[in-house]
Amino acid sequence: MDEEHKHDSAPPDPPQASEYGDALGDILKDQERRNELRSTATPKAKRTRVHASVPPVLAVFSIWLWVFPPAVLIPEVPIIPLADLEAGIRMEMIVLRARVIGYRLEHGRLPTSLEEADERSSYVEYTRLGDDVFELSGKNGDFALTYNSTQPAEELLGDAKAIVSGISSTPVGAGAS
Repeated sequence: MDEEHKHDSAPPDPPQASEYGDALGDILKDQERRNELRSTATPKAKRTRVHASVPPVLAVFSIWLWVFPPAVLIPEVPIIPLADLEAGIRMEMIVLRARVIGYRLEHGRLPTSLEEADERSSYVEYTRLGDDVFELSGKNGDFALTYNSTQPAEELLGDAKAIVSGISSTPVGAGAS
């Protein structure tokens, strides 16, 4: 028989047969190992259980902390110096004074309220006293101040600008009442 006419299904020559046999043996061993791993149940991780008394104890402890908080958990509220309260009111009143005067220049009259001039304030009240006269009254903590529009703005400002900018910390302004 010619070597050209050999069937492809014929076994390979002896040196090649050994390589094919080794490869086939390795594949079969690998398949067997995989089947063995699949059939073996994987161990499940055990879930740790919490003792039944732990949740109620934690709940009671949380309620106790809420009702009787230790001093460490209570925030310390800073005390604002009176000079800073005064400076804050004075600066707010200067801004409101400028808004009211701007409203008068734009509309030819004073606003009836701060809301009409698109302003709001928690500490300052506005009162219209006449056609061109108004009053601003401010109170913040222990400090109260009243400003009449007939007074100069410098008197209202006092040293608030210096206090707010950090240059001075003692009030020298006039009009504290």
